Amino acid sequence: MRTFQTLVLAAAGVFATHADVVDNPHKVTSIPNYNDPNPINFDQYAGHLALPSNGQKMFYWLVESESNPSTDPLVLWLNGGPGCSSLGGFFTELGPFVVNSDLTVKRNPYAWNRKANVVFLESPAGVGFSQPLLNTSEYNDDFTMARVYEFLAQFYAKYPTYNNRPFYVTGESYAGIYVPYLAYNLVTKPLAHVNFAGFAIGNPYTDTRAEATADMDYLYSHGMVSIESYTAVQTNCPESTLIACNHGGQNCTDACKSALATAEAAASTDSLNPYYIYGDVCLLENGQAGKLPNYNIRPNTHRGVITPCADQFTEAYLNLDVVQQAIHVTGGHVNWIDCSNDIRYTDSPSSLQKYPTILKAGLKALIYSGDADTVVNFIGTQRWITKKGLNLTVVDPWKAWFGPDKQLAGYTEQYTNLTFTTIKGAGHMVPATRPLHALYMFECFLYGNQACATFSYPKDSLEYLSGADLDAPVSSTKSTNAGTYWWVAFGAVLVAVLAFAGWRFYAARQTKKDTVKYTELTAEVKPTYTQ
Repeated sequence: MRTFQTLVLAAAGVFATHADVVDNPHKVTSIPNYNDPNPINFDQYAGHLALPSNGQKMFYWLVESESNPSTDPLVLWLNGGPGCSSLGGFFTELGPFVVNSDLTVKRNPYAWNRKANVVFLESPAGVGFSQPLLNTSEYNDDFTMARVYEFLAQFYAKYPTYNNRPFYVTGESYAGIYVPYLAYNLVTKPLAHVNFAGFAIGNPYTDTRAEATADMDYLYSHGMVSIESYTAVQTNCPESTLIACNHGGQNCTDACKSALATAEAAASTDSLNPYYIYGDVCLLENGQAGKLPNYNIRPNTHRGVITPCADQFTEAYLNLDVVQQAIHVTGGHVNWIDCSNDIRYTDSPSSLQKYPTILKAGLKALIYSGDADTVVNFIGTQRWITKKGLNLTVVDPWKAWFGPDKQLAGYTEQYTNLTFTTIKGAGHMVPATRPLHALYMFECFLYGNQACATFSYPKDSLEYLSGADLDAPVSSTKSTNAGTYWWVAFGAVLVAVLAFAGWRFYAARQTKKDTVKYTELTAEVKPTYTQ
């Protein structure tokens, strides 16, 4: 009997005759309402690929690399939910375009396709433009990732140019379940021509037990609940009870429920953007701060190009008929929404059982966390990586890493076959809230620290400048010899003399502020995590 994998590959051969990109009917030739001075300098393809197993049509949008599309790696991006569209991530996080309030489109200077070919997949079918939704079966993670695995076979048959190139799987949030499940399939049942090289997951929902016990610790550590409320939760909510209360379990006690309710009410969590505690929420037409269901709150970045109402603009744009025609949506007009509530989905409580196999496969593995996210906070993530989960061994201890702007960008620690990195000041959707540092982290993950330190990066004009000379090398941490101490002493005397002269000068004339030139990184400043 032929195996399922054999059938998938055989069926994929049907599409091989359409693989010539030059004549590809999925090529996107225009972006409606594009209004940006920068021309579109990359090719892109969008449309449906049918799955042989059940006929579902999976919608994808492929954006080629701006640099070397014929040699750069291929990256798959999956948003979470479950049931949220990866086109949300496309337009509000890491894709090349951003929708304005007037539904015009501008470029995202921090797009992840600068040096990678990125394919955004709407999964499972029933989400976004991927159709149809199967009402007769209940979706779960095994089913969903089996369909993504099947999609990859079709994709590689249609685009053989990516054969044997490094392939990475990335995503965020519930992709903490999706990605390990898919990675497990790719490791245990390799697909022909798919050179699976690694995975990266942001703020990943991974293990219910480890993460549920970290919520109150996070709120307390960020000054959002009082010590009295925190102590009451610790007293009345042992671990098993706390997990039950956070997930509607039968073992939730009245005392624990009351302690949690009191703490959350005092923290005004209903008025907070839980995905980015330092950001604003989108104000709806009635002037009230609105909470959109599930995954739909987007942050006010204060420093990027994405606004807190980016979801609404994206939804309105993707529902324009001219847009759906441009990206080859079939079957008539589709009412596109970011996250579907129509899918009956059985969530997995954990993906930890997949890690032992995939971590032994020699893959590059990056788990990253924006430290301003309450939904899947970095405390819980550290717990499942260590004592409450995988119990991985530290091989390179905790240390700071720096962005291309020479600012401290977060912290990183390397474990056996896995790297954990935080992004300072970033929320649940890291590329939206810290776009420059997210881009740098991503490209260092793909190419290595030494390579990405030589890349040029966008000048983030909305970042505060430190006043430092950004062309100057970072000070060395090597031991100082006696000669250096002599120069330090000499410098101190010289500084004192100059300070006195400066004071006299200041008394005579009004000083002017210096202008700091913001330049791209050329010095050896780079994240400390390794490939």
